[in-house]
Amino acid sequence: MVIEKLTPRLARTMFLIFGALLSAASLPLPAEAQMGGFGRKGMGGGTEAPADTVEKRDHAITATGFTADFPSGFECEPVASPFGSPYRYDGSKRRDDRNSGLHGGMDLSLKEGTPLLAVAAGEVIARGEGGRLEGIFLWLRHAPADTGLPYWIFSKYQHLATPPEFTEGTRVQVGQIVALSGATGTAGGHYGAAGYPHLHLSTFYGPSKEYTARGMYNSMLQGKGAVPDDPLILYLREVSDLALVRGFSAENKKIGVAVVGEDGNVHPAGSKTVWPVHCKEN
Repeated sequence: MVIEKLTPRLARTMFLIFGALLSAASLPLPAEAQMGGFGRKGMGGGTEAPADTVEKRDHAITATGFTADFPSGFECEPVASPFGSPYRYDGSKRRDDRNSGLHGGMDLSLKEGTPLLAVAAGEVIARGEGGRLEGIFLWLRHAPADTGLPYWIFSKYQHLATPPEFTEGTRVQVGQIVALSGATGTAGGHYGAAGYPHLHLSTFYGPSKEYTARGMYNSMLQGKGAVPDDPLILYLREVSDLALVRGFSAENKKIGVAVVGEDGNVHPAGSKTVWPVHCKEN
């Protein structure tokens, strides 16, 4: 063998080099790679991208306890896994290496191809396809005038069936169909080969419209001063400070939600924020 012809000194040098290579292989990936920046389509794929990436790092995710209260006469798809929950839609525990095991958005279990609606008027600011736990995504930005709320809001729709046809800068109206639900980014791991068709909706609240984008498809947005919080906050009124949200009494945690019927009309009429899927009249 070749190794038998090596001098002791050269053999020792090769051994040290080999050891150093093994150590380097065990080091953590750069932050960009851990965040999915190197797992985009065409770059090897498969990297697990975080579900929620517009955030203030010291902002702890905590459940609000809110539930959606739909208008009388309408049947809507309920929340399968709420914001801040340690459980998935099927009751299984979430991984504890993301958001301390707490859900950073809300999930609606939906058939593939279900139309998804703009929760408020706003602007398309990014779209693309990420890795696992993300899939095809769409980012919208909503001004205070769009929602009637005193925050700039960034909303992210994930696991879409197909790439949205909008271009960045496109304005959308409240209740407009913006995407179709799918299961992209969910195959493998807990959900198996078939994946889990659903909408993961994340919302981020901040004082500014400014943001920075990273990743090949601008998957990772950092809103200036924005923090992740419960999408049901979209439907609150007369709450000017996020710090007040967790002070609601138990009897006030049912949040009235406006909806879009199958006829395309908003109920109650004139509402600026709506449920992200059509609701059936019963």
